[in-house]
Amino acid sequence: MQVLTRKSQLLPLLHKCIQTYHDFGVSRCAMVIDQELLSKKVKFPLLEHCGFMLYNEIPQNKHLQLCDFIAQLKTIGGNVIIGIVLKQRLGEHFEESLAKATEYISKADSWHICDIIGERVFGHALLHHTERTIPKVKQLTQHSSNWVVRSLGAGFHNAIKWGLDKVYAQQLFQLLLTLGNTKDKEIKQGVGWAAKTTAKFHPEIIAYFKEDIQNPNNVGQWFRTKVRIGLERNKHAKGNRG
Repeated sequence: MQVLTRKSQLLPLLHKCIQTYHDFGVSRCAMVIDQELLSKKVKFPLLEHCGFMLYNEIPQNKHLQLCDFIAQLKTIGGNVIIGIVLKQRLGEHFEESLAKATEYISKADSWHICDIIGERVFGHALLHHTERTIPKVKQLTQHSSNWVVRSLGAGFHNAIKWGLDKVYAQQLFQLLLTLGNTKDKEIKQGVGWAAKTTAKFHPEIIAYFKEDIQNPNNVGQWFRTKVRIGLERNKHAKGNRG
C-alpha cells in the first residue's frame, strides 16, 4: 500500500479529485477520492487538509451528498474527511451538521467512525457553539445507538482538552455521571475517556463531585478507575512543570 506523508505528495491527487467534481459531479469525485486517497495510507492531518479543501472547493449544497458517498465507502480515512466537512458546516448549518454526524455514527460498525467523527464534530461544536450544543448532547446521551453515546465521550474529551471553559466542563461531567453505571462496553470506553480527561484538566470538578463519584449505587468501579488515572496524570503534569 502506498504511503502519503507529505503535502507535496497529496496535493496533486487532491486537485485531481476536485477537478473530477467540476468535470463529472459528486459521485465520480467520491470514486476518485477513494482511488487516489482512501485506498492509500494517509496521515490524519493530511486527510484533515483534504476535508478543508473539499469543503472550500465544493459548493455547500453538495457537501452532504459528497459525505454520503464517502460514508458508503466505509473507510477509516473517509471518516476524517466527513468529520472535517461537517465541522466546517457547523457555523451556517448547525442543526443539519449535528444531525448528519449522528446519523453516520448511529450506522457505525466499529469504534473508528464514532470516535473520529465525534471528536471533530461534537468536540468542535462544544468548544465553539457551546450554549447551543450542550442541550443537544444532553438529548443524545439517551440515544438508542450505543455508538452515538460513545461518540459523545470522544467529543467531550476533545473539547475539554482544547480548553472548554470550566463551567461547561462541569456540566458535561454531570452528564457523564448519569452514564457512570452503564454496562455497555462501547459507552464505557467513551465515557471513561471523557471522565479521565476531565480529571486531568479539572481536578477541582472531581473534588466537587466526590460524593457522587464514590456512590457505588450510581457509579461503577470502571468510572472511578478512569477518574483516578486522570488525577494521577494531573499530578504528574504538575510535577514536570515544577
